[in-house]
Amino acid sequence: MQQQNPKPLDEETFYLKCRAVYISVFRSSLTSITSKQQLCRVLQLAGRNPSLKTLSKYWTPATSNLNFDDFCEILKLEKQTDENELLRIFKGMDANGDGFISHSKLEKALTTSGEKMTAEEISAIFSIADANKESKLDYAEIGHLVIGQDGIMSTPAVSCVIRQTKAVGGIILTASHNPGGPNGDFGIKYNIASGGPAPEGITNKIYEVSKGLQEYPICPEIKVDLSTIGKQTFQVDSFKPFTVDIVDSVEAYGEMLRGIFDFPALKELLSGAKHINVRLDAMHGVVGPYVKKIVCEELGSPASSAVYCVPKEDFGGHHPDPNLTYAADLVQAMKGGEYDFGAAFDGDGDRNMVLGKHGFFVNPSDSVAVIAANITSIPYFQRTGVKGLARSMPTSAALDNVAKALKMQLYETPTGWKFFGNLMDAGKLSLCGEESFGTGSDHIREKDGLWAVLAWLSILAVRKQSVEEIMKEHWHKFGRNFFTRYDYEEVDSDAANKMITELEAAMLAPSFVGKKFSSGDKTYEVAVSDNFAYTDPVDGSVSKNQGLRIIFSDGSRLVFRLSGTGSAGATIRLYIDSYEKDPQKIYQDPQVNTHPEFSLLKVDCRQITLLSQ
Repeated sequence: MQQQNPKPLDEETFYLKCRAVYISVFRSSLTSITSKQQLCRVLQLAGRNPSLKTLSKYWTPATSNLNFDDFCEILKLEKQTDENELLRIFKGMDANGDGFISHSKLEKALTTSGEKMTAEEISAIFSIADANKESKLDYAEIGHLVIGQDGIMSTPAVSCVIRQTKAVGGIILTASHNPGGPNGDFGIKYNIASGGPAPEGITNKIYEVSKGLQEYPICPEIKVDLSTIGKQTFQVDSFKPFTVDIVDSVEAYGEMLRGIFDFPALKELLSGAKHINVRLDAMHGVVGPYVKKIVCEELGSPASSAVYCVPKEDFGGHHPDPNLTYAADLVQAMKGGEYDFGAAFDGDGDRNMVLGKHGFFVNPSDSVAVIAANITSIPYFQRTGVKGLARSMPTSAALDNVAKALKMQLYETPTGWKFFGNLMDAGKLSLCGEESFGTGSDHIREKDGLWAVLAWLSILAVRKQSVEEIMKEHWHKFGRNFFTRYDYEEVDSDAANKMITELEAAMLAPSFVGKKFSSGDKTYEVAVSDNFAYTDPVDGSVSKNQGLRIIFSDGSRLVFRLSGTGSAGATIRLYIDSYEKDPQKIYQDPQVNTHPEFSLLKVDCRQITLLSQ
């Protein structure tokens, strides 16, 4: 690899680089810099090394804030730091030659030479640079790659490790995200410094840059031992060594969970005198080692309670989707009555399904609602409090009922975890979920399957009831949202677009609100009909055309979403969310209970006709 002199940046590239740095610190270019310390940090991330004199030039006693445009102008004036020179200086302070500088060495250098700094200022700098909390500065952090042992790391663990190490981002190679490849079996996902999925603005820019690439250097002679934990350093034709750090991601993730849950109480639940029997199915996905080490080895559940825990490239020939269809082995085992609690996980470990004894199924929309209603069973939330709840728009309104009863803030967002992450970064959100079996909290910036299972087990430990008993008491208290989803796949794209267009026109007619539909003994009156749009309360961005909603006066809903209008055809998703508070009806089968609403519609692949009273 040859180091080449950088070419001058054109205006557009310069702006993109400025914004990438800025949002890595402030999450939005609309946020202002409000202190000299913030200005120093964002300038350092942009490759500058401002002195106190330089900072004082831009942050005077009269300065209260600087905006993004101000930041860009400062970058134009300040010369980029020469990394070769910095590394030579740092190496001079590296007594052991191991790539680290102790706090005392750095303090001595900064307080005895050049523009002297106070001890408080040095500590502030060190707290930013000391990512590993080892009281030493890794001055060669750039050019440092972290990989999970054996190349295995769940998506929640990636988010965890990014946040723990203060990495600039992470790349996940997964079959669970926008799969490509010849058989649709491989995908690439990029997570930003917050640990969450990259927003569209960043991925779009990555794509645009990729179209202009003419060449890229590679080092085929580098052979990394993925099986051995520790740092491996390689010399390349660059100004610094290239370091690969193989880490035990299971331990890093487990350390995080120990700070969230009451592990002694969970251990008593799983291995104490009155322990429950659990069956956890990793479906040959990446979460298997996490289940074995945390649930079995640490919390004491028998090794036999964790099944299909060896990760396989082909997932054992099965589809690793945690639902009643693909997790059929777990469903059958639970129906036998031997196990009190069951769960299945998807391929990358961020989604899960929960079952009770005799195969009692917990709808994912109900799952997040129950966790919210019992959130103080988890020590983490006892400390942090509950900032807010959120669900994706198609997810049932079961969470809304909890939020209303417990007077918690609720956000309804478009589908996509990035919307939740924005709220979390702004301190507005603690717990969230999607109807596609994804649940998570602000401990990381991804949905987290094993976290959700431990949240359920924490509730069982506190309430000392079965899954079914907890679920039924919840319905009695908050009412029940009978929820189901129908997917019409590989529909003719033109016909699907026409159907959605005509349906939207009918829904948005002024006379549609107030319209009544009847089936059996129930009458549904339209309260709201729209094409869902979301204005982000953090950065003000607007996401339009997220799905057609018909919301009835009792909270029941019909949602239509169209996706995948490519050459392979479109998919029409129909979501039915029927609210019921009558105690005599809350135990009906969801497919039976939602049938009255479904019968309001004549559905085929070409048209949907609303039948009024």
